[in-house]
Order: sequence, then C-alpha cells, then structure tokens
Amino acid sequence: MLSDTQQRLSAWGHWVRAGGLDLGVKGVNLAVGSSVAMPVCPDDEALSVDRAIAQLKRRDHMMGQIVTMAYLSQFSLARIARESGVGSRERARYLLGAGEAWIDAALDFGSAT
Repeated sequence: MLSDTQQRLSAWGHWVRAGGLDLGVKGVNLAVGSSVAMPVCPDDEALSVDRAIAQLKRRDHMMGQIVTMAYLSQFSLARIARESGVGSRERARYLLGAGEAWIDAALDFGSAT
C-alpha cells in the first residue's frame, strides 16, 4: 500500500539524518528535547529503501532527486519545484507521487524475490 511506502520513506529519511547504520537505537526514537515520536527504521529496512531510491535515481534521476528532497531534506513542494527546476508545485507533486509509486513497486518486488 502506498501509505506504507510513504511511512517507510519517512522512516528512511530520519534514519539517514540520524547517521544510518549501527545506531544501536531500538523502539521509539524521540527527537531531542521533544515528546514527538520519530519514525523507527531497522537497518535492513532502511537499506532496502536506500537501494530502491538508488535504482530510481539510475532510472529517472529527476524523480529520484525529488523523492530525496521530500523525504531526506524534508523540502516543501514549493521548494522542490524551485530547486529542481520542474516549474510548479503541481509538477513536483506529480513527480513525487510517481516516485513514491515506483519505490512502492520496487520494494514490493524486492520482498517477493
């Protein structure tokens, strides 16, 4: 389901920003000085998402960059449109949705093999 993939992408973004592998963090991870729960992503799950994003970047570099801007850099659609040069928030939203769907299929296919 695409919403599951969006959650996995969010958790992957947090995982990368937190330093990636060998964090030694299990369970709910809280932002420093906050009571807001951050998404938890086991290393193997994050690496699966990371591989799928790398494949997407090889297949469609712009779409991969937009997914990375959204989930790793946490840019707004307006900023994604501006910095990627796609022209509009609507175009950025379309490319982000297409990238999320591509990642969803890649992760689903990867788990089936």
